[in-house]
Amino acid sequence: MPNTPAAAPAVSSTVGLKNMVIAPVTEDTETSTTYGDLQRVAGAIEATITPENNDPDIQYFDDVEGDVLYPDPELTFKTKLADLPLIVQEMIFSNKIDDNGVLIRTANDKPGYFAVGFMSEKANGTYRYVWLFKVRAKPVTETYATKEGTSITRQTGEVEWTAIKRTSDGRYQAVADEGENGFTAEKAAAFLNTVYTPVFTAVGS
Repeated sequence: MPNTPAAAPAVSSTVGLKNMVIAPVTEDTETSTTYGDLQRVAGAIEATITPENNDPDIQYFDDVEGDVLYPDPELTFKTKLADLPLIVQEMIFSNKIDDNGVLIRTANDKPGYFAVGFMSEKANGTYRYVWLFKVRAKPVTETYATKEGTSITRQTGEVEWTAIKRTSDGRYQAVADEGENGFTAEKAAAFLNTVYTPVFTAVGS
C-alpha cells in the first residue's frame, strides 16, 4: 500500500514588520566571523528579499544534462523606513558627522558589511524571525517633495543592500517561525539580541 502523506505544516501569512537591528561585521575569514554591537533601526515599513542568481550553469554532453554548477547565493535586500537618521547613515555608509552635527559624505566612503535582523508578525499571532548574516548597503535613495496645499505626501528612506554568503562557513540567512520545529517563545525572545549562531547536533553524538 502507498505511504500516507505526512501532515501539512501549519500555514500563516506574514502581516507585519518590526524590531529591525543591524550589527557590523568586524571580521569574516575562512575560520571565523565576528560582529560588533547591535544597533536598533526604528521605523521599519517594508523589507523585500530577492534572489538574484538562481539559475544554474548547465553543461550538456552526449545529448543529456551533464554537469550542473550552482552559483554562490546573492540576494537583493530592500528596506523601506519611515526615516533614516543621520547617525545610522554614518554607521552603514561609513560617512562622518562633523563637530557641528553635520553628516559629510566623501568619494572615499566605502560601506562596510553588516548583519541585519528583523521580525514579522504572522496572521496567527506568532512571529517569523530573520537574520541576513552579511549585507552591504548601496547609497541611500533620497526623495524630497513640496507640500501641495493641505495635501502632504510622506517621504520614506529606502536602502538597498546586497546580501552574500559568509567567508567562514558559506551561510547567508537564518529564518525561524515561532512555535515551529522546536523554536520556542523563549528562543524567539532572544533571537534578535545577538546575531544568530546555528546549532546542529553532531552525527553520532
